[in-house]
Amino acid sequence: MNTIGLPPFASSGSVHGSRRPLRLAAIAGLTLIGMGLAACGGKAPATAGAQSGQLRVGIFVDNAFGDGDFFDQAAKAEEPLKKDKGAVVKTYEGQLQAQNFAPMLQDAADANDLVFVLGFEAIDALVKVAKENPKTTFVFIDGAVDGPDVVSAQFRTAEGCFMAGALAATVNTAKGKDAAGFIGGVNAPVIKNCQSGYEQGVHQVVPDMKVAAQYVGSFVDPAKGREVAIALAKQGTYAVFPYAGLSGAGAFDAAKSGEDLAPIGVVTDKSNLARGKTPGSLEMGVDAVILRSTDSFKAGELTHGTKSSYGFAEGGWSMIYDNTLLTQEQRDSLQAIERKLVSGELKIA
Repeated sequence: MNTIGLPPFASSGSVHGSRRPLRLAAIAGLTLIGMGLAACGGKAPATAGAQSGQLRVGIFVDNAFGDGDFFDQAAKAEEPLKKDKGAVVKTYEGQLQAQNFAPMLQDAADANDLVFVLGFEAIDALVKVAKENPKTTFVFIDGAVDGPDVVSAQFRTAEGCFMAGALAATVNTAKGKDAAGFIGGVNAPVIKNCQSGYEQGVHQVVPDMKVAAQYVGSFVDPAKGREVAIALAKQGTYAVFPYAGLSGAGAFDAAKSGEDLAPIGVVTDKSNLARGKTPGSLEMGVDAVILRSTDSFKAGELTHGTKSSYGFAEGGWSMIYDNTLLTQEQRDSLQAIERKLVSGELKIA
């Protein structure tokens, strides 16, 4: 679920970057509970890696870089692509101008062997351009696109949110609180998926701990998000996990302003939004997905039409803890839970 004005905090109104949940109907498989890393169906690879010369990689976002969130997580891959993968990298910013998406993606197809696309607003243009340019491999990040022409890279949302829940219960226990809070943007499948994982994570640590959940009804209303966070605090919650885009920033603002809250970040380290109040963040490994997909492409193993999912084991998620707010024992306990998730010993329903 950006900070330019979003999910995971951007001015575009989505859970991550400029993602808008109303587009979820056009996307299959966003309920990722229990999915393993998988590839299915599809035609033979359209490319066997870079055809000749230096690998050319494009990164397209439907809004703009500089969000401090989802899109900037992708931008972190640029230097490793150049230094470690020997690639020439070009970036493209759609600036939420839908009429420019297809021409810009066509430019990316003409200039690159491999193109990563972020932002749900660009899906229609992506499907069209990918079909017309089979020699270029397009990868859509953070969702599943139906059809044989696009590679889809998904995040196992419930798995990541499970660890946020485990952190919330750990922090609550230390504080003597018996209720964890969850703030959702809108009532959409991807948010409900996260809430389910979060609740399971809370109960993994404290089986009888209550989870109070409220929805803002928007991804772009931090003022309302602040109201919801304060309302949850009045209900006795302490640790709260906002999976609500820009609206979630309101929870950090409330904590920074003195409310007795411990907000947990998502997508990137959000501790700067409420220093001394944020026990940790669930970081989204968009850069790791880009780098792994690039390796697969170079090996000739990135098949058009396939769908893969990423969790902690594949670098899709990672936890960042504030060592000044959590003891070594608490961090060790949380890391043990994460290892059980990775090994399969813990299952998410």
